[in-house]
Amino acid sequence: MKKVILYSVVSVILLLSSCNAAILMNNGDVTVPDYGNSGTIDGKPGEGDPVSLDPPRSVNATKSYYSDTINVIWSPVSGADYYTLEKCAHTQETLTGTEEWVPLQMSVFATSYSDTDSLQSGMFYSYRVTAHTLEGVSSSASDTASGTVLASPRTINVSQGTSETSIDITWNEMPYVDSYRIYMSRYSTISGVESEVVATVAARTGSTNAYTYAIDQDTQAGVELSFAVQSVSEIGNKAQISLPRIGYTKVPGAPLQPVCTSVTKGDSTSSITIAFEAQSSDVDYIIRKYYPGGSEEVVLDTEVQGMDKLAYEDGEYSFTDSMVISNVEYSYSIIAKNDKGLSPASEVTGYLLSPVTNMKLSPVNDGSLFGYVFSYDFPAGHGDSSRAEEYVYHVTAYAKDGSVINEADYPESAVDGIRTFYEFDKDVDEASELKELQKITMSVSCGTLVSSSSSTNSIARLPSAIASVNATSNDAPLEGDVPNASGVYPVHISWVLTDAGSGNYTLCRKDEDGNTATFSVTGTSYTDTSTLPLVRYEYWIDNRDELGRTHGEPHFTDAYGAVPLEVYKVMFESISLKPWEVQDYVPLEYRSWWKNTELAKKIEKGNSSSLTTQMEALGSASASDHYRGGRVDYNARQNGIGGLISFTYTGFGENANFWIDGSYTMDVDAGGTGTASSSSGGFDVGGMYPGHFGLEDIRVNSKRFTGMYNVTYVYSDGSQNSGKVGV
Repeated sequence: MKKVILYSVVSVILLLSSCNAAILMNNGDVTVPDYGNSGTIDGKPGEGDPVSLDPPRSVNATKSYYSDTINVIWSPVSGADYYTLEKCAHTQETLTGTEEWVPLQMSVFATSYSDTDSLQSGMFYSYRVTAHTLEGVSSSASDTASGTVLASPRTINVSQGTSETSIDITWNEMPYVDSYRIYMSRYSTISGVESEVVATVAARTGSTNAYTYAIDQDTQAGVELSFAVQSVSEIGNKAQISLPRIGYTKVPGAPLQPVCTSVTKGDSTSSITIAFEAQSSDVDYIIRKYYPGGSEEVVLDTEVQGMDKLAYEDGEYSFTDSMVISNVEYSYSIIAKNDKGLSPASEVTGYLLSPVTNMKLSPVNDGSLFGYVFSYDFPAGHGDSSRAEEYVYHVTAYAKDGSVINEADYPESAVDGIRTFYEFDKDVDEASELKELQKITMSVSCGTLVSSSSSTNSIARLPSAIASVNATSNDAPLEGDVPNASGVYPVHISWVLTDAGSGNYTLCRKDEDGNTATFSVTGTSYTDTSTLPLVRYEYWIDNRDELGRTHGEPHFTDAYGAVPLEVYKVMFESISLKPWEVQDYVPLEYRSWWKNTELAKKIEKGNSSSLTTQMEALGSASASDHYRGGRVDYNARQNGIGGLISFTYTGFGENANFWIDGSYTMDVDAGGTGTASSSSGGFDVGGMYPGHFGLEDIRVNSKRFTGMYNVTYVYSDGSQNSGKVGV
């Protein structure tokens, strides 16, 4: 920076209240961050009420544009500084109202967001957006917008020996896809130079799509060919290619299509057995297995593995597949082959007797319904009329005291009789609560065979009533207490029950901006090590159940942790002495209006390399604290080849919880070296962390404060922590 000797008083005005003026300088420009205008009215700080915000509008989410991303966009909201989003996942595009909304852990300073977090093909994701100002004003949530990733079909079907001239490929339509590319290969994989795109098929309005591949009779008759399908978006993006399926045409002289006589459908909990009629002795057999989302695989080839892999009895062969799991419907292709070629495939479906899945009791309190919705997914094979035995569902409902409320069997034909909503009483005492529903179990039987049992989540009992909650606020640290990464000592919380005993509790914490956190606690005390400086917290025990009922109203208490002297010094400098600087301890909203003050403009001029501009920084300026009504006054005048710069703070602090009273004057020469004195004896600190900063050992050297603060920090019980802290 160019030095102006004659009027160097202005060149050192940047010392102002800073202990290190040099860090404010950047090629002659002062760093005054622009964090928006949420704290100003017509460019003037501290006037009028905070702005109100409309919810974001025109929210849209991309549907099948990208295979790994959903982009969300919305229209800007007047007065908003940033936005936050919430997200929920669902299997159908339309919301049911029971989805769980999860906040995305980031703030967005633009009007778009790219979501790449654990997106699954076949799922829909809904988003809603809220606008915020840096001063804490928030809008209501926007309307929802749903999106989905671009995905290829999980299941495709390819004909095997049904035609001499062509092979049919069919698949389910994927949502919002524009077209499909059909791949063909002579190998079992679809990739690279080994495969080719044989067709592009437009999406259809129905639920399925199809393509017929005409073979080359000279080179492809009876040859096994692999086919796969790839979804393409309307902007030309391509999804990952589907897993391939094998198809072929029939040829003269090939064996007849095998006749399958039986396949296991809910007859076993461990294996699937397929039986089919035996053909002549010169015939071998291939059995392929396939399931949605899995690769087609050969589970038996008697030409390679031998005919002894098949059991034989009364003119039938049978094969047992033990490499199967519950709740998957497996498709098997049984193919006979001889030296002429492959027979048409006989396709059958089999599955294990499987348990009910995703059983859940979900609380509902929407004004018309008060209780729990019972939801579940039926097991593989439910509703299959080809099964020899009908499924029977055995349902048991248990009370909170362990007794059975209800136990009944429901055949498939009467499965709608399973009650799906359990109504609760809004007011309940401890005795009647024990008779309420706690959980539901269900097993499935097919004939004499019974599946494993599935269970819902257990509905927790109402917590015991709380008599009182107590927490420490700026207390002197206990033995063993250490500051956290943000420089705050722990807050110790304890609570007293109306009845003797202990249990599991949810401790809730809310900061001044309404952000909440919860902690699961066993016992009646908790040490919170995650608090931040300059933030007051409200604590209470959540002794309500999921429906909002309670045996006793919660008790609330405010608390915050003490800080060490070094952190205290940083807060003192950044909150009260130089709030225009970017400091870790200062929330963004506490600096949003400095750029509009006369004081900030004086600082900017004083940092200029232009002599004329530096001269404009002489004189006085002030700024009013629009959070507390405090004030800081500044005056600079030429003093020979140096200058006098004075500041007076009256109840000032760019934070509602921390402020100072006091004054100081710097008398410096052209090199920015001199004295720093205080006619007020230093600074008194008020608010959450009362104390005093003395300047007796502070000097100015080369435009920097040097020396030590004499610090006295007062705890809530009146005890003190005193010492010297370097600038």
